[in-house]
Amino acid sequence: MRFFSRTSQIKFLTSLILTLLIIALVALTLGCTSLNTDKDNSSSNQDMKKEPPTPEANITFITTGSSFSPIITVTGNPEIKWVFGDGSTSNSASPTVKFGSKETRVNTLVVTPWSAVTKINIGYDGSDGGVTPGPNTIENLEQQNVIAVSGLENVAPYLQVWASSYNPITELDFSNFTALHTIECYYCTSLNTITLHNVPSLKRLCLECCNLSYLDISEAPSLEDLRAAVQQSPTYTINWGNTGANIWHVCIRDNPHMTGTLPYNQLPLLEDFFTWNSNQSGTLHLTSTNLKSVLSSDNNYTAANLSGCFPAGREGTVNMYNNNLISLDISNNPGLINLNVSQNSLNQTEVDKILQTMDSYNTENGYLDITGNAEPSSKGAAHANNLTARGWKVRSSDQFVKKLIRTSSFLDIELLKNILGSILSN
Repeated sequence: MRFFSRTSQIKFLTSLILTLLIIALVALTLGCTSLNTDKDNSSSNQDMKKEPPTPEANITFITTGSSFSPIITVTGNPEIKWVFGDGSTSNSASPTVKFGSKETRVNTLVVTPWSAVTKINIGYDGSDGGVTPGPNTIENLEQQNVIAVSGLENVAPYLQVWASSYNPITELDFSNFTALHTIECYYCTSLNTITLHNVPSLKRLCLECCNLSYLDISEAPSLEDLRAAVQQSPTYTINWGNTGANIWHVCIRDNPHMTGTLPYNQLPLLEDFFTWNSNQSGTLHLTSTNLKSVLSSDNNYTAANLSGCFPAGREGTVNMYNNNLISLDISNNPGLINLNVSQNSLNQTEVDKILQTMDSYNTENGYLDITGNAEPSSKGAAHANNLTARGWKVRSSDQFVKKLIRTSSFLDIELLKNILGSILSN
């Protein structure tokens, strides 16, 4: 048997230890590299998650009709390419394609550059206070049976006008449409969702006769004209946020399922307030001195304060019949010429105050209806007499007419005819 010398053994052990150290260092280096790679990959993955989704390469219009005739408005001389559901193409801003039959089809649009697109029109006729149709506004166009649109994000920074009235479209997303000032969706009865995130230029929003259950206008600070009446959804809520400083027209009529009250103190420029049959209650307190019409009948208001809203010469109108009013402040309103507060719960004191206030303005040829409330006192009857003498039509109950005759022995036959004629003609 052969034995290693002591010197040889020491050399062998030293060599073995060095070899093991080298192996350990290599393994450690590889591990650190792997860890760093994992970290880099993790960081890269996080960065990828933060990137916004890539927009679709085109705008897609899904239609169900036998033809398609959209109109886009562009600036400059961009390249326009339409590809229709039958395979045909066009480079026109206002093409027409006839498919020959009704069928669901996919039609695509690419405009190079997208920044040239300012208007998209697939249906418009000027309904509900829209601009008169024309080549310099929005062209008159029958609805195009569009049920869905995608890829609109391509024109988000550039589009100024969207018109899709009467189309059976169900959803629209206008997130970050920073140049958009007009949306026309009149009578889009299938439209149940519209997103208005970051629309700082939006001024006119027409959503009359749609199917919305929720409308958020909190990110539309420049809004001037809101038309969102007659929603077909069983529930309906509007989130106003701080919007209202520029609004002159509000129409949310005929929404008896609506929840929430309106931000009356956010509407300093209001002219038209159309909220009849919209499940409103409590106190209606408007402060705008620009008011022309307040049409808020068939609600549950218990009080209304419109003091100072109708300056002289305005010829303003207030219709608040069929509410639960027990008080009404119409002081400082010499421009209020038409007032209907019939079918409320106003007591004699309130009725007398209304008659006295309207008489104090010394105006002519107005209209006042206080039927369905308490009868006025003889003092109130005298004020009614003064109004009638100045050509006002004053409506009340038969008992009021009899009291007016009893307390005004100086009435001549012509004045009596005017009083009775005012009642009978209305």
